[in-house]
Amino acid sequence: MNIRLFFRSALLSTILAYLLIFIGGLVRVSGAGMGCPNWPKCGDNWIPPTNVDFEQFNLTLAWIEFINRSFGAILGISIIVLCFLSIKYFYSNKKILSISFLSLFLVIANGVVGGALVWTNLNPFIKTFHMILALALVSSLSFLTVESYKNLRDKKIILNSASLPNKKIILIFAFLIIIEILLGTGIRTNIEIIQTEFPLLNKSEQLDSIPFYKYFHTFLGFTLLFLSFYLYKKFSNHSLRIIKSLNTFILCMIIVQILLGELLVFFELPQLARLFHTWGSSWLVGISVIYYNLIDYELA
Repeated sequence: MNIRLFFRSALLSTILAYLLIFIGGLVRVSGAGMGCPNWPKCGDNWIPPTNVDFEQFNLTLAWIEFINRSFGAILGISIIVLCFLSIKYFYSNKKILSISFLSLFLVIANGVVGGALVWTNLNPFIKTFHMILALALVSSLSFLTVESYKNLRDKKIILNSASLPNKKIILIFAFLIIIEILLGTGIRTNIEIIQTEFPLLNKSEQLDSIPFYKYFHTFLGFTLLFLSFYLYKKFSNHSLRIIKSLNTFILCMIIVQILLGELLVFFELPQLARLFHTWGSSWLVGISVIYYNLIDYELA
């Protein structure tokens, strides 16, 4: 029962972290990053004004940014609870204990970096670092979820060292996913800068102005497709049902991401399409962590 409580707490924190990434993406695509012009307050108060005559605020953008900050606080509280449970039930398990407190450090650090984004008027390098910390956070929480899952099913799954060589492929896959996300973030940042400095350029001209690494972004996408297909074929008969589900999810998500990415390049899709493109990629990071930690186990 104690392990089950920790597992549910880790799972809840992981879900909240992904929802926070979604809301953070919504802040970006809506242009709400400076909706609250200071941090941690929003203007002179802790919450945005409700008076529509308050001229220095775009109330819609202010509330989007405020919801983002509030959700970050909720996630922080959930991770504090998780740390308390790790001390209570996993004091002798240094791995779970240390990763729990690493998660707490990451959520606090990301909150501070979020404040630095406001202080620096959305500096693109800090924006990228903000994303890196968010990916590190969902990775650590995903790790805690799967570790507690293995403890929960201790008598039903056993280690099978035959799968160990393939863990390197999964590690490479996860690393490439992170690089792909950072490249996509860089491309998006460049487009935003070009749109600001040269507002009369059409979409094709904006893309032509982006450095050569935009081609590497596409190449990396198809490399990930190849790796996901390899993993799908390699472990399609795995004894754990969750591995089979993750296999299908990873392959389908990569295909959807490639198609959506190409559509975003050639067509004027709604901003929400870009939001789901980034959010879907972040899912692959946490899924890779779960996949990596379960692939060498099988049903007893």
